[in-house]
Amino acid sequence: MRHTISAFLASCAVLGLAAFITLAPLWRGFDAWRQIWPLVAIFVVAVTLFSLRNRHRWVPLALAVGCALVFLPAGPEVLRRLNQSAPGAIGDDATELTIVTHNLWGLSTNPVEAPAVLSGLAPDIIALQEATRQAKPVVDQLEAAYPHIARCRSVRILSRLPMLDSGCVRHPPDISFENAVPCDWELPPAVWARIELPDGRQAMIVSVHLTWPFPSAAQDCQRRNLARALAREPQDTLIVMGDFNAAAPSRALTRIERDLDLERRSIALPSWPSEGLFTRDGGIAPPLPPMLVGIDHIFAGEAWQTVAIHAGPDTGSDHRPLMARVRLRGSDDQS
Repeated sequence: MRHTISAFLASCAVLGLAAFITLAPLWRGFDAWRQIWPLVAIFVVAVTLFSLRNRHRWVPLALAVGCALVFLPAGPEVLRRLNQSAPGAIGDDATELTIVTHNLWGLSTNPVEAPAVLSGLAPDIIALQEATRQAKPVVDQLEAAYPHIARCRSVRILSRLPMLDSGCVRHPPDISFENAVPCDWELPPAVWARIELPDGRQAMIVSVHLTWPFPSAAQDCQRRNLARALAREPQDTLIVMGDFNAAAPSRALTRIERDLDLERRSIALPSWPSEGLFTRDGGIAPPLPPMLVGIDHIFAGEAWQTVAIHAGPDTGSDHRPLMARVRLRGSDDQS
């Protein structure tokens, strides 16, 4: 009887989660399970291993099918990571930048290390999110170190390179809202800056913070309206980075990449949760880096080549910063 009960419970748990993962394209409630895919994967593997000694012979087979269905959606992300090629040699007129995006976490109680950590990465451009509340002292210190600043709501862009113009991301002026529904008005906190590069060319940089994809449909609205607002900008030199609250292999992240029509450079790169989530109230940091899901991302147009990208050190936030070295191909390389 004990084996029958354990077989039933294990099968329900693993096959149920497998069904949620498989049905993710149909409803954002199912897709929410893909947002925490690493936890789901660890759980189903643990249950399967625990159930291998069950006397019912059908149990391992059923659980193996469930595990396969859970792991299948992650395949494209893994292959994409494995197929990332090293940057090739390009012309002498190429421009390289170090860019960083970081959610400072407005609820952080220990943000004092953030300025030193971020400055140690030596970024040319920093995109910040949740630059409010307890994180305000950090923002003030960082802004004092950068000559060019763009602000909008809770997001910032700090640059060592000249800013020709900047502002909040807004709806295109020719859009009519006569028959609009509330979703049509929804825009995430987002700021843009037009940067003059050392070679005289220009690039548009955007810092953005999308809301959670569940339970409401607000992220869908923000995604569509953000893409529409940026559609008229030169796409080849555009960089959009920030906290998108969407992790692979979720359909939410796939739709963001599709609508922005930019290549995501942060492939299989977990950034949340960081140690700050555990040490906020005097807790103890985990012995190993705790990041499981990648909800912070960098998207860039085809003119940009990724030289390197990785998660930075702990700053006291619940996110790790993402740092990328990107190279803008010279005119000879694009011809």
